[in-house]
Amino acid sequence: MTRPPASLAGRGLAAIALLLLLSATAAAQVPPDERYLMFKTDHFRVIFPDGMESFARRAAASAEWAYGALSELFIEPPPGRIALVITNNTDRPNASATPIPSNRVVLIAAPDIASRTLNYYTDWVDQTLAHELTHIFHLDRATGIWGLAQSVFGRSPVFFPAFYQPRWVIEGLATYYESRLTGAGRAYGSNFDMLLNNDADAGDFRTVDAANGLSPIWPAGNTPYAYGGFYFRDMAEAHGDSAIAAFTERGAARLPYTLNWASNPYFGRTLTGSWEDWSAGFEAAARARADSLRAAGLTVGEPISGLAWAVSSPRFSPDGARVAFTFITPRDDPATLVLDAGTLGVVLRERRNSSGGNTWMADGSGLYLSQAEFRDRYDLYGDLYALDVARARERRLTVGARISSPDLSPDGRTLVAIETGSGSNRMVVIDLQSMEMRPLGPFTEGVNWEHPRWSPDGERIAAERWLQGEIADIVVTDRAGEVIWQVTRDDASDITPVWSPDGRYLLWASDRDGAYDIYAVRVSPGTMRLKPTQQRLWRLTRTLSGASGPDVSSDGRWLAYAGLYPEGLRVERIPYDTATWEPAGPGWRALRQPPLPPLAGRSEIDSAVGPYSPFPSLWPKSWLPLIYGGNSEIGIFIGATTFGADDIRRHSYAILAGWRTGAKAIEAAAVYRYAGFGNTVMELGAAQDWSTGVVLTTEGQPVDVVEREREVVLAADFLRRRMRSVFRVAPLIGLQTTRFTAVDPQIVFSDPDFTDLLVGLFTGYSTARAYPRSVSLEKGFSALLGLSHRRLTDDWDRWRVSAEAVLRGYLSFSVFGYANHVIAARLSVGASDGHDRSPEIFELGGIPGRAFFIVPGLAIGGGSQFPIRGYPEGVEFGDRIVSASLEYRFPLQLVGRGYGLWPILLDKLSVGLFVDAGSAWLNTDDVDVLASVGSELSVDLGLGYEFVYQFRVGLAIPIDDRTQSPSVYLAAGVAF
Repeated sequence: MTRPPASLAGRGLAAIALLLLLSATAAAQVPPDERYLMFKTDHFRVIFPDGMESFARRAAASAEWAYGALSELFIEPPPGRIALVITNNTDRPNASATPIPSNRVVLIAAPDIASRTLNYYTDWVDQTLAHELTHIFHLDRATGIWGLAQSVFGRSPVFFPAFYQPRWVIEGLATYYESRLTGAGRAYGSNFDMLLNNDADAGDFRTVDAANGLSPIWPAGNTPYAYGGFYFRDMAEAHGDSAIAAFTERGAARLPYTLNWASNPYFGRTLTGSWEDWSAGFEAAARARADSLRAAGLTVGEPISGLAWAVSSPRFSPDGARVAFTFITPRDDPATLVLDAGTLGVVLRERRNSSGGNTWMADGSGLYLSQAEFRDRYDLYGDLYALDVARARERRLTVGARISSPDLSPDGRTLVAIETGSGSNRMVVIDLQSMEMRPLGPFTEGVNWEHPRWSPDGERIAAERWLQGEIADIVVTDRAGEVIWQVTRDDASDITPVWSPDGRYLLWASDRDGAYDIYAVRVSPGTMRLKPTQQRLWRLTRTLSGASGPDVSSDGRWLAYAGLYPEGLRVERIPYDTATWEPAGPGWRALRQPPLPPLAGRSEIDSAVGPYSPFPSLWPKSWLPLIYGGNSEIGIFIGATTFGADDIRRHSYAILAGWRTGAKAIEAAAVYRYAGFGNTVMELGAAQDWSTGVVLTTEGQPVDVVEREREVVLAADFLRRRMRSVFRVAPLIGLQTTRFTAVDPQIVFSDPDFTDLLVGLFTGYSTARAYPRSVSLEKGFSALLGLSHRRLTDDWDRWRVSAEAVLRGYLSFSVFGYANHVIAARLSVGASDGHDRSPEIFELGGIPGRAFFIVPGLAIGGGSQFPIRGYPEGVEFGDRIVSASLEYRFPLQLVGRGYGLWPILLDKLSVGLFVDAGSAWLNTDDVDVLASVGSELSVDLGLGYEFVYQFRVGLAIPIDDRTQSPSVYLAAGVAF
């Protein structure tokens, strides 16, 4: 009889794979370690952090209003209460909605006034909740066969019909109703109107296959909101709101990917056909508008920058010699760009964390800038930094101050800026000597501020101000923050004010004529006493597609601004010449509509507040049958899985259980995750699973075995998250019992059972990053290290230790194509040893990549841990292993097209050339290096309207002296 001295290579818990089911629920956008309170309304369970009760009650009243309006105007509301979770952990305005595992809306308590695509609102809370609740109504609705399936399987992600609908339908409905309910919003705003008009005039109006915004083609992620919102707005105008509701209701019964035929009774044609009709009409109107503007004479600016996806307001240095702005493209890091104002040559391009404002230091030696940075795993706040232009050195001035849009006073002593907090924001003044921050007023519900600018004499501040029920206007305050001049008050969006260097004029951007252009008013005591409608305004630009963010050089020679174009934004300049200004007309901005009742008569929420309880949402809401394969020894798995999470994602779990037909035994796994400790997330898992593999006998001979493994593991996951790096440490401890049975019935193990104490440590650090158009990770490196130690519980002298490390490095540069070229290198090593225990056996060969999940829990493909393309997995094995790759990757073609409403889109193509090499051995006499060369064509496909996946077709040619033939293969995911 032969005794197997060790278990197989560590596979980890089968339960860990279950966490893939929780990827949409356990990733906490809400900090789960804070103290939360809650109260209930008729239709909502409102959860909020301690100290946010006032804002939570305001949001609850808004949610009840939107719920009532959607119930009358849209479709039948979902059953049960909806979780409305308030969070205050980031300065980036956003919200989200999901029906999985139960209906939940997350609202970030930060106003949207700084976002150009979101700032056309009369109440940002109303607008945001109207949008997200439209998602809940739409995504939750399931009738016909879907309703039957949910009655059996519950709220499984597989059985929500809206998940199989185009993204532009999902976001378009929500964008339309945010406007229909509030009378403002993006479907009535000029920003999306300008985007669509630009595309139409350029002959690049999106076809229905390209409207989901999956490809990194401007305006990218905004595409489904802009196109979908305007499509449904125009369909409602042509056929009525009842047609939109009926179409949505009919879609709730359609089979997957058949929504194209749901619109016939309501829009007169299929979705594809009605889109074509709508596109033709919109394009004709856009071209007529463009022709009219060209006939009136257009402003032609001199380009200062290239095209980008985001630029900030340009800022001239105090001597006018340089100009600085934030510059974000889809193929590089966000950057602070400083140009020579004379030659337009680049003085400095310095990486930054995010978009944000810039203001020059008094002596012109550097900039004060605001940008976002993570404080911990969940909190992301804006802070103040100082950038030395000559030395390209950045210095952080505040931590967690929640500061944005700084502007330096003329005396160089103080900054005026915007502070976010308590569901609102306010202007503050910061003393640069003491860094003491003095508010210019309280946080006030219904009042938001943005883009403050000192006057040249330092006595006044111009800023954008939003009042509840109105659109953003320009006001001027004194040094104490008291409003002394209401510059504008109309239905236009008036933004980004700036003073002329001599203080005689105040300039800003306004969409009062349908698109943003630059306007000005004379500054005088007499003008400041006039009502906004009595003031004489001057128009400085007449652009086809928009101009905003003006600034005037200190010598009064140049006016710079950000111009909008079909491919993005760029900074331009024109002469600053008051003689060329023309009187502004009355403006025809008239898309704003009255909000739907009962907006004016909403009642206050006076429900009693109590401690947060996870149980209303924590219980399982669904189950799903699962079948996945195995070999002839262990058979197939037949079982089911369920999962759950509470509203703030403090608790989450997944359970899988079933039958292994070949082993004739139960296979099961369960994982519980607790995130209430903040940066450290705890996981407890237990599993019994079956597998096959190879072990070594005491004589060193390999034996094919069936392994039953039972284990209980406690793991911790610590994450240090920053904008420029990620560091993770994950220790674990567990107990594992393993039983081996030889596949050959003639081999009988004398003692087939082992019980091990398992201790592990996994850690990683990465600075590598990817951009919207990247062909792979680039510009950085990553290092991963895994250590594991097993020791028999009944014989502590018998142990095994294993170590695995992976180093990856990426160097990128621009040559040609839609993205950077990348040189990528990978080195993977593994080693194992033991005392009276066989070491862990590593297998060499196979193809690198990742599993492609068809549905949760069902995947095809995967990736070899120590790959060499051109050789089968397991071509060599040993207790020592090394595998390395060197690749050159370059872009081939950015396509971004599909076919009608088919749920597939060809996103982009790239090519990789590689060299692989490696070896695995049990002793140094057996070292045999294998190598291969080859190439891969990577195809990025948008599947299911929502996600982009990479697939690789490769040719690998072995280059050693073996008889291995060249091979062609298909793999999923990036190689590394």
